Amino acid sequence: MAGLSSPKWRLYDHLINSVPSEALAQEATLGAYWVAIKSSQGGTGLAHILPHENKTGQPTAQSWVGRPLRDLARLIKSWDLTETAVGLAAVTAAANSALLLGGLSSQSPEAGEAAFDRHLEVARGKKVAVIGHFPHLEMMAQVAREFYILERDPQPGDLPDTAAEYVLPEMEVVFITGSSLANKTLPRLLELAAGAWVGLVGPSAPLLPSLFDFSLSSLSGTVFNDFPRVAEAIAQGVVSSLFRHGGFRVNLGPDFRR
Repeated sequence: MAGLSSPKWRLYDHLINSVPSEALAQEATLGAYWVAIKSSQGGTGLAHILPHENKTGQPTAQSWVGRPLRDLARLIKSWDLTETAVGLAAVTAAANSALLLGGLSSQSPEAGEAAFDRHLEVARGKKVAVIGHFPHLEMMAQVAREFYILERDPQPGDLPDTAAEYVLPEMEVVFITGSSLANKTLPRLLELAAGAWVGLVGPSAPLLPSLFDFSLSSLSGTVFNDFPRVAEAIAQGVVSSLFRHGGFRVNLGPDFRR
């Protein structure tokens, strides 16, 4: 495929290679907005799908079951945004497991807090931008000196995501949705935010400590330990319920290493 030798793929190749070669996709589910994959090693990965950008039609989640997780992870380099969501879910299934929770130490950032609550002091008095319209940003907006939300489908008060080229170089703190891995914008967003404190956030953010070598300051994702509940929430389109049924928020800083 043309362009796959670009240096921007280094991050994606790193993610693919982080998936254990022996891991298999044990279970999978596909909804209108989300895909989830469970690894044979216990982790569950989640990624968001934009249905209007679905080129594959109606892929069958059952066709992914039993396949090597790393093979599915390679789909993260696809330009079909349904396939790339499958790839991201596979990567996150390998990274976001209960084994990670067992490695958290007293010196690591606390698990359980939402990312924007955890990092209020990081944002206090700073110029802050958030890529993606997340819920519960009111407190962050109050403590920041300047505050911007950049969104592909802007809500009132948001900037379009194309404003990143102009806004991010001026920011001191930047939060980026994990979905930026799927739509291939993360490498460029990291370039634009060079010198800023940068956090990768959201349920599809891989909790992979080696990502701190890619100019990230924080990883805020989710460990899911109840795949049937995940599948039910995806089928109903109510992913927020996952945090009441088996979804555990985890925040990691660069002091954490497995």
